[in-house]
Amino acid sequence: MKPFLLLSKQSAALITHCLRSSETTPPHTLPKLYINRHLAWEHRANPALDPSCRNTVFTQVWPRHAPRQVPARLLLPCRWPLSYSQWWECEFITEGIVDNGGGFRDSLLDVSEELCPSSGDVPVPLPFFVRTSNQGNSSSDARDMYVPNPSCKDFPKYEWIGQLMGAALRSKEFLILSLPALVWKQLAGEEVSWSKDFATVDSELVKLLELLEGVDREAFEFMFGRELTYTTVLSDQRMVELIPKGSGTVVRYEDRKEFIRLVQRARMEESKEQV
Repeated sequence: MKPFLLLSKQSAALITHCLRSSETTPPHTLPKLYINRHLAWEHRANPALDPSCRNTVFTQVWPRHAPRQVPARLLLPCRWPLSYSQWWECEFITEGIVDNGGGFRDSLLDVSEELCPSSGDVPVPLPFFVRTSNQGNSSSDARDMYVPNPSCKDFPKYEWIGQLMGAALRSKEFLILSLPALVWKQLAGEEVSWSKDFATVDSELVKLLELLEGVDREAFEFMFGRELTYTTVLSDQRMVELIPKGSGTVVRYEDRKEFIRLVQRARMEESKEQV
């Protein structure tokens, strides 16, 4: 069915029908959450002081940490209808805000900002996403993007993020996540390519490997000598070996294409588990 959706004049109607036919009944009781944003703002200023991130709005909203009187299952975004516009009610401690929908949307905006900060000059408060290499590359057209953190193995919370994304897609609410085309295509099950899609993550590496593939032996020896080994650096800044004992194995000119293939595979699949 998927290949025909793009060609069909009825694609919008088909998508709407699929969404409506898979809707579930919204809960009868609106969960009420007590959120301390002052603590969350303090954490944003210096996340290193608390690696557990317990004071972030994200963690305060996450179902496992819901107040005992609120069933955690009510906080899980199900396949709710478009008309269900508020997933929980917020009481912001010491702020005196009555939530008629605005408080809920503020909390969703806070979660977005904690996951993928809109400013490149502030620390990332949560460990689930890391900045792409393009954020430090002024020549890239795909700056200010984030990718799932290859080092983070907290998969239940990644699932929770995915549920929030699904709920936002089914509603009029916004969960602002600045993700590159590579990640969106992986989420949608689309085919991804190195030259086009990974360039939205690290365009300089794409250019470097293109140069490496076409270089002659003399230029290769001049540029790399014996310094190029079977390693690569992931988006979380971890260096990984591409082969056993790769950090001690020098890449030879005649093996450069195999090295390129290994780098491409490692980088394209670096966040496979998280996605």
